[in-house]
Amino acid sequence: MTLFTLPIIAMIVCYFLAVTMNFTTHEFSLANFMFFKEPVEYAGVKLPMIWPIVLNTLIYSLLIVVIEVGISVPTAYAFSRLDFKGKRAMMKFLFLMRAFPGITLIIATFFILVQMHLVNTYLGVILVAITGSLPGRVYIMKGFFDEVPWDIEWAAMVDGTTRYGAFIKVLVPYVLSGIGAISVFAFLGAYGEWFLFKLLIFNDDMLTLAGYLSKLVTKENQIINYALITAIGLFYTLPVIVFYIFTQKLFMKVNMGGAKQV
Repeated sequence: MTLFTLPIIAMIVCYFLAVTMNFTTHEFSLANFMFFKEPVEYAGVKLPMIWPIVLNTLIYSLLIVVIEVGISVPTAYAFSRLDFKGKRAMMKFLFLMRAFPGITLIIATFFILVQMHLVNTYLGVILVAITGSLPGRVYIMKGFFDEVPWDIEWAAMVDGTTRYGAFIKVLVPYVLSGIGAISVFAFLGAYGEWFLFKLLIFNDDMLTLAGYLSKLVTKENQIINYALITAIGLFYTLPVIVFYIFTQKLFMKVNMGGAKQV
């Protein structure tokens, strides 16, 4: 595994050297990191200070985590534990939602958001983002609930608790690793989201870090400052690497086999 990580470490070191070193004069400079204390402006490109963008990124990512966990956990519990009419059809519908790449539906999605007056709003981006990711989160959590023995839940209800009480006090502690895993997936997915912001958000001060960086990369008919892009890209990448180091154990616990029974 160390050998596999060496290319990533080498890439980060090369990024830093490319940003800070002038290989012609061999001078060291931190001029490309000036975006930390002033707005980005070059060759007609004007972007706001990066710290409000960082705040936007954190708020958006945490909202996605809360919403996806809040919906996927009880939904997965219902599919795993309850027997209701239309259960099998709804499970198949979740599969169907995952069958179409999001890009194929983006035109229809855009027109729907226009009719709902949700273009250029965080709510519109959040609705589109969670619609595409929720089916996968539900299937992951259903796999975790399927692994919890029925006897534990029945014993709790025999002792006097309600089904809701058994869910909160008994089942949730058993599936905390799954909840942590989908939280990590949701956060990383939201942190790296740029396409929806490019499509649905028109104000630069409402961007997240990924959208902020994409504005620099995809600005048409402008000179591209590769050193600046590399510096912002390094700043954008390092938190993800640190976050992954501290959450990698949760990834190992994910049961990607999906649902065992319907």
